[in-house]
Amino acid sequence: MITSARHAVAAAALACGLAVGGCVAPALDSGAFTHNAIEALGAASSEARTGALALQGKLGNRLTQPYVDTVVTASEKSLGPIQDSFGSVDAPSSSDDALRDEVTSLLAEAQDALTAARIAVRRHDEGAMRDSLVKLGALADRLTQKSDSLP
Repeated sequence: MITSARHAVAAAALACGLAVGGCVAPALDSGAFTHNAIEALGAASSEARTGALALQGKLGNRLTQPYVDTVVTASEKSLGPIQDSFGSVDAPSSSDDALRDEVTSLLAEAQDALTAARIAVRRHDEGAMRDSLVKLGALADRLTQKSDSLP
């Protein structure tokens, strides 16, 4: 009976260790890490373009305020898990650190740009919406360019 209890405790400890340890782990190799970067950049580019399209529709009087607020807010919120997912994977080697830094920086810029867009929409600030539209479009292009440049 005592041995069974010890095995159960050991199994539970191992499961907890694997669950916690699985939260931050190195990519298997540089190829897998690069693939993760490409996926994160593509997803962030999509969210930036979605936000830009919503702003364009609002500024052109084709979309309503509540709809644009919902779309921009959803895009902003979607970036959190993208950042978390990429940020939770350690670069497999020091040669991948520059890529990690660049991707996390671009993801943070996208998050900030969508936050600024949300605030502009909620304030009904058309000048700030125009600025956000330009910034999101340029940022989406940068995200896509970086993704396309990776092997």
